[in-house]
Amino acid sequence: MASTIYVITFYELNHNTPGHRDTPLDPRFLDSDRNYVYYLIDEALPEPLRGKRVLFEKQIDPTLYKAGAIHLGEWSFLLAEVKHGFCEYPFFMISSRFYQKNTFLQTDLNAEWETIFNYLQQYGWGFLPSYDRPLSWVDFEWRDPKSFGYRDQFFLHRFTDSAFPLIDELYDVRIPEDYPAMSDLQCNYIGFQSRQHLLDYVGFYQPLIDTFFDEEINPIQDLSRYVRLTNQFRNEKPFTFYLEAFSHLFFFKKRLKAFALHYKGYYEVDERNKAIRRLAKIDVPRSQGFRWSLRWNWHVLKESLYGPYRHLPYPVRQVYRRVKAILAMRRNKATLKTND
Repeated sequence: MASTIYVITFYELNHNTPGHRDTPLDPRFLDSDRNYVYYLIDEALPEPLRGKRVLFEKQIDPTLYKAGAIHLGEWSFLLAEVKHGFCEYPFFMISSRFYQKNTFLQTDLNAEWETIFNYLQQYGWGFLPSYDRPLSWVDFEWRDPKSFGYRDQFFLHRFTDSAFPLIDELYDVRIPEDYPAMSDLQCNYIGFQSRQHLLDYVGFYQPLIDTFFDEEINPIQDLSRYVRLTNQFRNEKPFTFYLEAFSHLFFFKKRLKAFALHYKGYYEVDERNKAIRRLAKIDVPRSQGFRWSLRWNWHVLKESLYGPYRHLPYPVRQVYRRVKAILAMRRNKATLKTND
């Protein structure tokens, strides 16, 4: 069965902005004979993509093109597919910056696509890794000091006290009582085996979208009641924080499992039971794993300035964050059910 990879690309902003982001498109995209289709946010065709398969979002749907820039991010692609049905299945969607965000990945995706799409046929939905971090869980119980950790706090401090009750109202899921944690697979690097798989997934989030936007994706209520700006990203789109935080609620609510490629192998992810089971192993040198651990823990220490404990002396924050990170990693490791 033919398979397609849609590469969400804003070339001018992410690959051709001197002094900011001018890293060229990775040759693992450009030099491959795989069925890559570049879904362009740009209005003009970038020179490196001349002769490649491309789609221009603005030509497909000007309204969603505008909404993507202001509110929806990559979700404009998913909503455009629901509305216009232009995708070829099965497919994965990824970012043109995938390799920049995933330097821990030792393999080339071009060597993995056959396996990836085989698992996609089995599970219906799948995920790729993101952001050079361990495969673990983001804890929704972050307000409880006993379960507080850096990633959980940084990720979830974006939400006000009204955010979680809205999820309960829309989906009858209490956060964190019913749904205590989500798997840490972000960035919308997601695959769908069929159009029905996509319609089921996107349709699940339609009530959330309809709560905040009309049919033309104009805001109908103040999002700041639920989501805060962090000022950590360019052109922040607060609604994407909502979509990101609950991007796996579909699997929890529907009692469905998905698979994920991660840095050390392929895994089955069970949101309902907070379980991750290894399906296949990718051999990684022990020295490389040690370097990953050092980089991640150093990142945790650097980011320890964030959070409700930032009023404490800096050395105290460092020690506190380090201890909590170690304990969190041990808890997460205990949940990994590995089949080697």
